[in-house]
Amino acid sequence: MESLVNAITSLPPDAVDRERLLECLGNAERNRRGGRMREAAKWVMQVGATLHKKGGPAMPLAERVFQHAVHLAKQLDGEGPTSDLRPDLRDALMVEQEGNNPELADAYTWLGATEAALGKTTEAETHYKAAARAIEERGVVDLGDKLLHQCIFFRNRDNREKYEATIRRWETAIRDAHKDGTDGDVALLTSTIGCLLEKAIGIAKDPNDGLRRSARLRGGPIARCAMRLEAHPLRPKNQSPSVGDVYELTAQTYDKIGDRKLCIAYLGRCAGATACSLGFAGLTPLGEQLRDDRGDEGVGFTPDLLDFGKKKKDPPSGANDAASAGGKKGNKKTDAGDEIDAIVDAIEGKDGSSKGANGGTAEKGAPKKGGADIYDDDDRKDIDEAEADDEGMPKREAAALQVLFSIGDGWKMRGGVPGREEIMEGAEAVGTKLYILGQQLFAAEAWRESQRPLRTAAALIMHMPYQQGAACHYLACSYFHENMRDKGGKDERLRAYSAGAFQAAAAARLSLGPDEPKAVKEAVGSLLFLGRVLTDMNNWRDAERIHVQALEIARQALGDEAQETKNCLQAMMNLRGKMRQVKEALDNNK
Repeated sequence: MESLVNAITSLPPDAVDRERLLECLGNAERNRRGGRMREAAKWVMQVGATLHKKGGPAMPLAERVFQHAVHLAKQLDGEGPTSDLRPDLRDALMVEQEGNNPELADAYTWLGATEAALGKTTEAETHYKAAARAIEERGVVDLGDKLLHQCIFFRNRDNREKYEATIRRWETAIRDAHKDGTDGDVALLTSTIGCLLEKAIGIAKDPNDGLRRSARLRGGPIARCAMRLEAHPLRPKNQSPSVGDVYELTAQTYDKIGDRKLCIAYLGRCAGATACSLGFAGLTPLGEQLRDDRGDEGVGFTPDLLDFGKKKKDPPSGANDAASAGGKKGNKKTDAGDEIDAIVDAIEGKDGSSKGANGGTAEKGAPKKGGADIYDDDDRKDIDEAEADDEGMPKREAAALQVLFSIGDGWKMRGGVPGREEIMEGAEAVGTKLYILGQQLFAAEAWRESQRPLRTAAALIMHMPYQQGAACHYLACSYFHENMRDKGGKDERLRAYSAGAFQAAAAARLSLGPDEPKAVKEAVGSLLFLGRVLTDMNNWRDAERIHVQALEIARQALGDEAQETKNCLQAMMNLRGKMRQVKEALDNNK
């Protein structure tokens, strides 16, 4: 301990908080002298963690500190300088502590991470494995945490063989714990989610369609685990991702693939699941709904959650005959030979591909399949009739989405203001998910389908005027584009909706004041779009007034040389040119 004190004292005073580190070492020494070895190891690890995070020249010292933490954690409490522990009792306690020493596991993990950063890969691998051995009898959650560090270590070094072996060990530990009854459903599901999330990351690195298989794993077994875990009220908070978080991760994976249709589908499911998890607007969490429908057994751990990617054994010949008699659906399940969840099949369609010829959206007039398109009345009918997995997830999430969309349907368009309270608990979380969904639909040129998510998002995030302004602006543009594409620009109702949304967008952004130049720039853009819509409506007086207002705001907040000011001047000139043309045409017709 004295050598560590001297080493820390020699560090530059601006490198670390030396006083704090020396205080931690002092606490460690007091605990060591009192025979509290594990507590002493914790204090030493705090010192090492600070040095590890500092990095650079502090890393060799961090390695020494963690080596000392390992030394302390290996000893029994009561083994201080004045210990009178009998040898036979000491041996019994050592046997009891073996495989059930979280402090030693943590010390080994930190030591392995530090050695890996120093390039000592052999030593790091040895200590990562020692960390798992030190905790293997404590339960699958603690063991899984240490195995996760091993997986990350091997994955970052592209050691596929050892990576897969570690994943298999993790899966075996979960199955054994379930078989022996040593862990409950909460622990088993929590560890399974962690294992499968890491497995999905590893699968994604496979260049042979790895991203798509990773997405299917996330949207299938991992989502089912999260849903079942949600049914258990005594689950640890924030230790595992929610159902909505898993769906969002799945959507992000499909977005990387370029599969916009499935990305949008899972973003919709994310919004519905998030609202349910929060109990928003009186909704019930999906896991609790599942328990109500299926009982306690329906939300417990089952070993098949770990079977993704494993080939099924060939069924008896009679089973094959039965499958053949079952029609197309039975043949597909038998021939596929892999563990693709029924819910993914339902969303993706019979061929497992969701892409249409027009860049990821279903072609016009093509038959609709599954639950990917869930944002208009016809498509909602499809999702209610779509094939679902054991939990029937699409129907529940579609119903939750309709509850959310009904909030936007009844909302009167207006801009938010800073400092306003959240309209109800969970509104920000749900509104943000709906905003992302609306953005993706807008990017897919699904103008009409993007309107309800964007309108609901704008209603829910009125306390966030900058974000609400963006939602209203997207909404206004969607009305405008729908009018131009489907109505030839002649629909007065859509024009009025677009004008109202642009006005709300500008008001929300301007509420932040002139000290937010980014908001001012975007507000000016919304005003210019509003002016264009008013021009199309032949409302020349209001169009000119809006252009003048935009120009004044740009000049006052941004200056005469700003690009936005120049854009306002150009738009004003164009407007007055059109007004002269209209006036001349009217004069010629007299």
